[in-house]
Amino acid sequence: MRSTIVFLLVGLTVPLAAGVAQDDKTEDFRLQIADYLDLERVADPQISPDGSTIIYTRGWVNKMEDEWESSLWIMNADGSRNRFLMKGSRARWSPDGTRILYLAQGEPKGSQVYVRWMDAEGASSQITRIEHAPRNPEWSPDGKSIAFVSVVPDKGSWDIDMPAPPEGAEWTKAPRVVDQLHYRQDRVGFTDPGFVHLFAVTADAGTPRELTSGDWNVGARFDGLFSGAGFDWTPDSRSIVFDGLRGSEGDDAYLESHIYAVDITSKEISQLTARPGYWAGPTVSPDGRTIAFAGFDSTGYTYTLSRLQLMGIDGPVAHVGPASFAGQPKQMVDIDPPTFGDHPLHRSVG
Repeated sequence: MRSTIVFLLVGLTVPLAAGVAQDDKTEDFRLQIADYLDLERVADPQISPDGSTIIYTRGWVNKMEDEWESSLWIMNADGSRNRFLMKGSRARWSPDGTRILYLAQGEPKGSQVYVRWMDAEGASSQITRIEHAPRNPEWSPDGKSIAFVSVVPDKGSWDIDMPAPPEGAEWTKAPRVVDQLHYRQDRVGFTDPGFVHLFAVTADAGTPRELTSGDWNVGARFDGLFSGAGFDWTPDSRSIVFDGLRGSEGDDAYLESHIYAVDITSKEISQLTARPGYWAGPTVSPDGRTIAFAGFDSTGYTYTLSRLQLMGIDGPVAHVGPASFAGQPKQMVDIDPPTFGDHPLHRSVG
């Protein structure tokens, strides 16, 4: 066996060595920085409720405008009939599998939420028409509503009254007033001044309802920068469980967040976690009794391994380990969830 393995290895190295010897006569196939502009990527595969179809996002670089563009592709679950569907990204199947929601460019500007019927007609409708792009859209379990997060502008205060420019004049742009610690972000530039909040809109289009408000952000933040928000509907479609940090001190809070629940009708918010820590990515169990999420208790360490947690949504929960619990996290296993981003502090080290 050993001699066979050695023989195979030697056989493999011969052409490699020959290739090295002829480097000066052959084309250089090593990746160059410019090759990045020709790369394509696929991501976010979504399986239809009946398991027969997969929709995924395909992205490429727009060399002329220096930005990524994306389109939705569809194929059978066995990989056959792979084909273009439409321009857009982040498709999500409706619970009954008859529609998908997705993000695409729309009016008045930027990314908007669309819904497409997956029948032969394939009609699409623009659901949102808001100034600041919606993010992380998700269906309600009954398929009647869509929740998402978006920035609520905060223009700040400017106490100096400036005269209006004459018609047609080209004045210097007004100064940018910054009153937050985090106002720029990699791959974004200057961020929109304001706070991220949770919205819901009917799946047939309409005016989105702002479910949360105030000078605080929905979405657990590692260092004050926004990378999305974790939230999930309860099975009855009456509430949404989300992560974030209420209170005006959120801009300078480090590795601190809680899990909350908001009632869709009354907009009443309940804090579900009590222990200080970094709690994120809540997911409600199918029976609506338990919430799974990730995080860790507050610590002075710069790196802490995230752990999968469970807690009851409104009282004691049975059959979740050696003891039942109510309202407080119960540690289950060590994990390092990808929803926390790609920062080195979020990566597992063993």
